[in-house]
Amino acid sequence: MPAPVMQRSNFSDLFGSSQLPVLEYLFRSELDRHPSRREMLFNTRQTDRDIWQYSEIHDLDLFSEVSEGTEFSFKRPKQGANKTLTMTKFGLGFSISEEMVSDGKFDFIADSVRKLGKSARESQEISAMNIFNNGFSTETTADGVSVFNTAHTLPSGLTFRNRLSTNADLSVTSLDTALQDFETQFIGDSGIKYSISPKFLVVHPSNKRFAMELVGSTLKPETADNNMNAFLQDNLMVVSSPHLTDSDAWFLTSSPDNLDENGLVIVVREGIQTTAAGPDVGFTTDSIFYKAKYREKLAAVHPYGLFGSPGA
Repeated sequence: MPAPVMQRSNFSDLFGSSQLPVLEYLFRSELDRHPSRREMLFNTRQTDRDIWQYSEIHDLDLFSEVSEGTEFSFKRPKQGANKTLTMTKFGLGFSISEEMVSDGKFDFIADSVRKLGKSARESQEISAMNIFNNGFSTETTADGVSVFNTAHTLPSGLTFRNRLSTNADLSVTSLDTALQDFETQFIGDSGIKYSISPKFLVVHPSNKRFAMELVGSTLKPETADNNMNAFLQDNLMVVSSPHLTDSDAWFLTSSPDNLDENGLVIVVREGIQTTAAGPDVGFTTDSIFYKAKYREKLAAVHPYGLFGSPGA
């Protein structure tokens, strides 16, 4: 999107009933300049209510042999835990003084609008990464334990883990172990193995290049041997975020296309909206007010398709 030309003639009718269309264009163009990592990793849902509810429905039993002339067994899926997400409102604004308008401070006003757009995008990205940052402690899934845990419990009493049995920094060995665990640890209530494939390797920027070498080198990394790098077959995409607070922590996640196989969700009640109030509202201060807001909730509703290590 080309940058808007900042000319006074473009602003001749900004502060009346037009609702500041040029500033809206500036705000949206700034949002577009910052690609969203969260939209790569999270499933996005819309809601028209103030809450959004997730209920676990567990698998049926495994098939059993049916002898000739005998009746089939009929089972009912077990309902698991529930998680209710309550929408949260986020917002920020700034005021534009009458003097700024009359003195032609349009570049300053436009820069403030762009910074508001940048703040909106950063705020959303931080909220998303906090699911990972707090995933070993306060952020919980529907079963009531932390997102990345060694004892996610099913109604049958079976348990599974979605973190390494022994914490480890990212390495050839730990990544290989995590990929094996990804194939074997995710089970249903009947013990069925879930065939969920990891897609993203999420790391702090300090680990980004090493992670790219691990999964993208032609030859086996971290060794003088010329073996083929087997990690290439996993087709992992490295995603790094400066908003991960622990530089040693790293994560594997599946594609967010199917909520049953990836518990990360963004529930949107209202997307980012901007509002401007004219001089009539700012009568007592001779100011014009410009704000942006959105309502949403982010969560990990279940642990499937998510695997993590806090590092050694």
